[in-house]
Amino acid sequence: MLQDLTTPLSARQARHLLRRACSNADPDKVSGVTGRIAREVVEEWLAEPLSTTLIPGPSWRSELYPPTTASSDEVNEFTQNNRYWVQEIRELWLEDLLSGTLRARMTLFWHNHFVTDVLKYRYGTLAHAYVQRLTFAALADFKAMALGFVTDGSMLYYLDGRFNRKSAPNENFARELLELFLMGQHDADGNSNYTQEDIVEAARALTGWTMNVRSSWISYKLSRNVDAEEKTIFGQTGNFDHEDLIDLIFTERKTQVASYLSRTLLAEFLFADPPRELVDTLAERVIAHDFRIGPIMAEILSSEVFFDSQYEGACIKSPVEYLLQDVSAFKGNPSANTELRTVLTSVLSSLGQTLLSPPNVAGWPGYHSWLSTDTVPARWSFADLILNSSAAGVDYPAVIDRYVEPGDPYPAVSMALNLAEAMFAVPLELVEVPEMEQPFSGNLDQFPFPDDLMDGPAYRINLVKLFLGATPWYEWNPNDSLAWIMVRNYVVALCKFPEYQLT
Repeated sequence: MLQDLTTPLSARQARHLLRRACSNADPDKVSGVTGRIAREVVEEWLAEPLSTTLIPGPSWRSELYPPTTASSDEVNEFTQNNRYWVQEIRELWLEDLLSGTLRARMTLFWHNHFVTDVLKYRYGTLAHAYVQRLTFAALADFKAMALGFVTDGSMLYYLDGRFNRKSAPNENFARELLELFLMGQHDADGNSNYTQEDIVEAARALTGWTMNVRSSWISYKLSRNVDAEEKTIFGQTGNFDHEDLIDLIFTERKTQVASYLSRTLLAEFLFADPPRELVDTLAERVIAHDFRIGPIMAEILSSEVFFDSQYEGACIKSPVEYLLQDVSAFKGNPSANTELRTVLTSVLSSLGQTLLSPPNVAGWPGYHSWLSTDTVPARWSFADLILNSSAAGVDYPAVIDRYVEPGDPYPAVSMALNLAEAMFAVPLELVEVPEMEQPFSGNLDQFPFPDDLMDGPAYRINLVKLFLGATPWYEWNPNDSLAWIMVRNYVVALCKFPEYQLT
């Protein structure tokens, strides 16, 4: 079921690939991908050098928490600065996400998988290290990523690993490692993947890791808190430590981990409820690729099933995806506007997705939960904000040039239909375009529309009416300095369609 698509990508397929894999709808990138083979495109993305605003990172990241001898004013100063530092990491990460790369998109996926919440671990330096870890590991080795999070500072705080001692084991991280991060409670047939005793023994293997933020931002193992006795995990007995535990999971439960990872990736990039047969097929590839994420993503994104029309528009945009696709589709550049980046990170919270703060350890549930009576109107307001050319640097003349060919005899028709075709993840015939009762304005006897429009389906006529409003089609000149105003109003109107929430 995972045969490569071997035919050149159509423009629709190119948009689908960019939206899903990169949260990117840049028409120039669509043009660059159209006509190419999917596998070649994805392999090219995987070979791109690492580029991130998080290296080396802000200068304050080495600032330690004040010592016990510090005054209350010094502690308050650190606390106040730290609030700004956390916000700065959110904005730097948003700038990375706006780059529209596969790696950046994968950091967002992993953020909702290896979940931590800055509201609990608090410190900007740990937030920086967390996002940097996601960035480095995004397309690398899943097993190594899991091992890294065992001793990650944000995770030690979030799931109380720093309190996991021989004298008082804490099972929080061990439980979530098995249940949410690596394999789930049950396999596809309903069999338990582990027992409560496995959790207890795994927690013992994880003892001893802690932090002292007054002396270092690096975690360390305190030997007096380490349980060095034998443990029995998955029926295997030994003096296991954290590295041994990860090895055991990826050997004794290899199939379960591969199946869980496959289902999670397919639910994110294909459809919320992927077919069992497809999950099983991908799980075999996961094992064959030894859990290396890059090759696994190439298998998914290059496959015929990924481009199956039934999966077009089968996912709902998260707030971050909504933002990224809006900006890239219309050539916006909020990265150049520091004040706007601050606004955007705040607006994302009103839409239900605060970077660095998922709602709980299971992350954002996604899919239908993104849309509610609160968040849908907020999305509309968001569209009004981000699509304002002065605020986000949206280049509407470039948008017009993209969708109207020079010398086009019917530029208004082409603008309306070509732009709508590019904006929606589903075919236009599936978009419920409202009936526009008002007739076209102007002298249609002297300046008639083309027959293929007037004799065609009603949705095409209604889209052109929505674009034109009361303006006669022949009066809209794409070269006019104010032509962009109608384009902007049309784009904002289309963004409020239910189908625009799909990706």
